[in-house]
Amino acid sequence: MASNSNPNTITFKGCSLFRQRLVTATLAGKAIRIIDIRSGTTEPGLKDFEASFLRLLEKITNGSTIEINDTGTKLRYKPGIISGASGIEHDCGKSRSIGWFLEALICLAPFAK
Repeated sequence: MASNSNPNTITFKGCSLFRQRLVTATLAGKAIRIIDIRSGTTEPGLKDFEASFLRLLEKITNGSTIEINDTGTKLRYKPGIISGASGIEHDCGKSRSIGWFLEALICLAPFAK
């Protein structure tokens, strides 16, 4: 669900379509906020693989800003330019397969400088 309280930032609620929201925001160059990330569960906030994906986005873009609150239930992402620099190393962890990360990178790769 998206709302437009600020015309420069698109706000979403919940963690569904996490990667797709971030990839689309990166391609469109629009800032997004994601609120209430698992706020009603026993383990609220971002999961380790989602935080890892944010770190990966930060590595392949120049000028991105990512702000996460203390509990991890709110996120603000302002995309930068997709640089697609070579030689990047990233530890995907063991929570998700490498394909989970590659699906998003494949969407961004054609637009890298």
